[in-house]
Amino acid sequence: MKMIKCYIRHEKLEAVRLKLFELGVPGLSVIEIKGIGKPLSQLKSAPGSETPQFHPGIEISIVLENEAVDEVVNVLVATAQTGSFGDGKIFILPVENAIRIRTGERGVDALY
Repeated sequence: MKMIKCYIRHEKLEAVRLKLFELGVPGLSVIEIKGIGKPLSQLKSAPGSETPQFHPGIEISIVLENEAVDEVVNVLVATAQTGSFGDGKIFILPVENAIRIRTGERGVDALY
């Protein structure tokens, strides 16, 4: 199993949500975040400030079976991409196990 952590613009959330559920993603979590990305020198700073300011965004977390990762990542990129700085990042992490608390199911069975 893998966890996909995806950071996107607020305005792309609804389109991404619709596309992910069309694919049959087992579920997702969304958190509102603030972040600063690179290249820092190209992000706008507040007047008189040398340090770039935080920009709002969305963090999406998805856990799924390994075989689905490439398709989900391709949809995330195609749906969230604007071609401008601040489009976001995607990270893919290994997941050792998943447990559904309600039933005790483990592994991929806990996802669906």
